[in-house]
Amino acid sequence: MPQPVISTNRIMTVIGLLLATSLACSIGRSATPAAGAPSVTITSPLPGQRAPVGEPLVINSTSVDKDGIQRVELWIDDTLLRVDSNPDVNSPYIVSQPWQSNVSGTHVIVVKAFDAQDVEGQSQPIVITLETATRTASGSRQVAQVSPTTRSEVSPTAPLKPRQTPTPSEASSTPASKLEAPTNTPVVTCTPPLCEAHEVYHCPDACPGGCGTQCATPTPKPTPPFFEPTGIETHTIFKPIWEQEEVKDYLGYPIEATRDDRRYARQYFERGYLYWWDQPDDRGLIWAIEMSQPGAKQGFGWSGPYEDFWDGGEPFSCDAARANPDGPVRGFGKLWCDHPEISEAIGAARGSERGTDNTSSYGAVQFFQGGVMLYSPLDREVWVLLKGGTWQRHPR
Repeated sequence: MPQPVISTNRIMTVIGLLLATSLACSIGRSATPAAGAPSVTITSPLPGQRAPVGEPLVINSTSVDKDGIQRVELWIDDTLLRVDSNPDVNSPYIVSQPWQSNVSGTHVIVVKAFDAQDVEGQSQPIVITLETATRTASGSRQVAQVSPTTRSEVSPTAPLKPRQTPTPSEASSTPASKLEAPTNTPVVTCTPPLCEAHEVYHCPDACPGGCGTQCATPTPKPTPPFFEPTGIETHTIFKPIWEQEEVKDYLGYPIEATRDDRRYARQYFERGYLYWWDQPDDRGLIWAIEMSQPGAKQGFGWSGPYEDFWDGGEPFSCDAARANPDGPVRGFGKLWCDHPEISEAIGAARGSERGTDNTSSYGAVQFFQGGVMLYSPLDREVWVLLKGGTWQRHPR
């Protein structure tokens, strides 16, 4: 009796699903929230969902923590692709993170959330499949299933190697607009219900038997820290911005008066910004701010102030800075060269240092109970640096 023939494409599909399931399980072992860690739920896409390759896909998630959520990270196949900072550090934090890939096959999606204490929590992994769209003889659009990509073995700390180019297999007749679960492995999907305006949808991690109705009233916004008035006036440059609720509630009151006749300088980098403020009776002070994208209005990651240890002699610069016509040099150069963690975080200079020497204006800095405010007259903008690492950028 002739033996049944199993196509190579079907074998590769089964192997790919097993690999993706194995990877999802390995990530899932750490997905159970530790005590006090944020709870993170991916509400879409759904487990096992298929989507056209090369088209935008939005990952929606809800993160909840009693201390508030400060930022959310999107990880695809063990690679960090996007960070969204929560300007209010409240809970729950509902965020939509777009992603687009030209790599066909299975992908594992994980969302990580960090609370106000920087404690990490993460979602259960979601495995989806991106499929190549083809055109039929009649011109209609169909999705061709592809053999899953192969993942190379790596050490826990090594970066993933590039994916191998997948080989398209036989085209199916499933329309691209219809998203189906894999036929080889049963997948229980969860359909979000229509929740009231004051409610948030929550889906259990395992989804046994389907989620059903999971609408709940969200956790109240955490109470901002309590700050006692100090009796010190907020400088007129900062006051209109300081009076905004999302600034004053978390920045508190000034702990000292400030002066607006001190020299300043600033410089933009690939992924960051340096600000220098003169101290007539002491060394200057420098702040370093990380910016995920040029022009970002809010984000996470700043440090300082650092004392400016440049002695005023020849412009200071290490080899890495000398290779760039924009430096950095002087105090910025010494800080950038002496602190590799800063240079790695903010990247290379993308413009020369500018400040009071280029204009007749002076900068201003004022310290508060919950952070610091910086003013750049050249850009006519105010930076709000909050304790805990979040920052805001306001036009003035």
